[in-house]
Amino acid sequence: MLVDTDSDITIKGKEFRGTTGLWELLTRKSVGRKKIRTDHLKKYKKIFELSKAHLTDYQPGADIQIARGSKYRYVIAPLFPHIRRRGIETALPRRWARY
Repeated sequence: MLVDTDSDITIKGKEFRGTTGLWELLTRKSVGRKKIRTDHLKKYKKIFELSKAHLTDYQPGADIQIARGSKYRYVIAPLFPHIRRRGIETALPRRWARY
């Protein structure tokens, strides 16, 4: 990954314009939803697809890396609904049984 002086990002020869929303997605643990637009999410997904950063051990065809954080739950997981999530039960919020 290369970042130029204009904050644009280049990954595997593909250039992405470094916008506030895209940098919010790339660098923040908790994302401010007001700054994020659909085009930012599309670029963010493309970056994941190019880098395989969302997959276990960065391997093509691997399971998605799951996390308990809100960024994973509300941003990353919805971008990749078709990818297997091994052990997803441990990442989901648990409900207490009522007797």
